[in-house]
Amino acid sequence: MGLSPAALPIFKRGATMVPDRILRLGKNLYRADRNWLRLPANRVLGDVSDVAADGKGRILLLQREKAFLLVFSARGTLEDLWENEGLTDGHSVSAAPDGRVIVVDRDGHRVVIFGPEGDIRQVMGDRGKPGRMGLPFNHPTHAALNAGGDLFVSDGYGNYSVHHFDPAGDLLHSWGRPGRGPGEFSTPHSILVDRSGRVLVADRENNRIQCFEQDGTFMGEMGGLFHPMSLAEDAEGLIYATDQASRMHVFHSTGEQLGSCRTFGTYAHGMALDQDGNIFTAEMMPNRVTKMEKIGEC
Repeated sequence: MGLSPAALPIFKRGATMVPDRILRLGKNLYRADRNWLRLPANRVLGDVSDVAADGKGRILLLQREKAFLLVFSARGTLEDLWENEGLTDGHSVSAAPDGRVIVVDRDGHRVVIFGPEGDIRQVMGDRGKPGRMGLPFNHPTHAALNAGGDLFVSDGYGNYSVHHFDPAGDLLHSWGRPGRGPGEFSTPHSILVDRSGRVLVADRENNRIQCFEQDGTFMGEMGGLFHPMSLAEDAEGLIYATDQASRMHVFHSTGEQLGSCRTFGTYAHGMALDQDGNIFTAEMMPNRVTKMEKIGEC
């Protein structure tokens, strides 16, 4: 549907009527709500790094604090917090269909998998033992599951690799090396297994998203980005990416770029889509989570 300027919603801030921030991304319109979280008066956000939406409609906020994970309702009410003194550098969080929560501990050189209530189910990698070139893990960045439960990890700041594990956590194979060519990386920062089974990697310093088959065979790339940070996919199979130009982009699965809009803060380090198509961005400098509420098409 189309929205005329007169129909755009407004909200009241103090005594001043302020227009909502309305964003267009491809065919969709969004209302940007920067104050949707309802934190208790005695709590502030820490070093925010990522956000995920789980199958129950909850929003999981990862931060580099003692309470490393904050669990919010869809309305922004704090429902739970998870603490783990050994996990102080969470870089990404992913919600599995079965309720597990996958956290990549960057400086711990680990992937830590939690149950739905915060109990540790599995740890991959050894804290304090970074891997050699091409082997897990050396400051990993992100993890994603395929439809069969295999795990793919981008690895990351001290490595130039993608690692493929079976559901038991056994390494099946790895690919990648330093460089700018196909299958080469400079800071693989985020990873996504899309609905068609492709493995997409945000190759940050090479300003692109590389696309692979699950055996590491190069399929192509998406450009037009400046240091891509985070990847997500919606129910239609469209691919979303944030970058360090404080933008969000949307791509067709073929790689065609369909639109862009700005993000807030210095940049959106992490991103998630919920079941209703709303987009959440985890922002740094200042620390905040913005909700881009989907309000229609144009």
